[in-house]
Amino acid sequence: MAKLTRADWVAAGVNQLKEYGPTGVSGEKIARRLDVTRGSFYHHFTNMDELIALILQYWERTQTTDILARALQQDIDLKLKMSVLLESAWNTDAELEIAMRQWAFTNETVQQHVERVDRIRLGYITAVYVQLVKDETRGRKLGKIAYYGLLGALHAWPRFTKPQLKETILEIQALMTEGID
Repeated sequence: MAKLTRADWVAAGVNQLKEYGPTGVSGEKIARRLDVTRGSFYHHFTNMDELIALILQYWERTQTTDILARALQQDIDLKLKMSVLLESAWNTDAELEIAMRQWAFTNETVQQHVERVDRIRLGYITAVYVQLVKDETRGRKLGKIAYYGLLGALHAWPRFTKPQLKETILEIQALMTEGID
């Protein structure tokens, strides 16, 4: 077996979280998943807080920072910027998003991180809507509808398939931006 890295532990931790929820994230359970001893965990990390911080960084980078960087890096018009955001919404890792929010109910560090990420996401999407509709009040309302609508859609049961989620997001977007040039 190849030598494990911290990234291997983070990936295994993310998968444990997605499959088993917050109770699946422990040094022992992740070690079992990786088929190594728990001592290997302490070779890579001082404690669980260190691994949790890396899992949170992974979630924020893959589900927020990378997406916003794509939307910001190009000098694109607002409609194209919006399409980048919409596409990322229906391609989100729903299992990870749901598991992270479940974890926030029982872990204060995770809760604070989720709240911060929500502020970043909501702030960005709201700013795009404000520019798109050229109305601060309406733009803020549309941003909230779009963001909290997505979070709600991710929790729908039975679970949406990606095509169903895409269709729902596009329908909501069409209603919200009806009449905008």
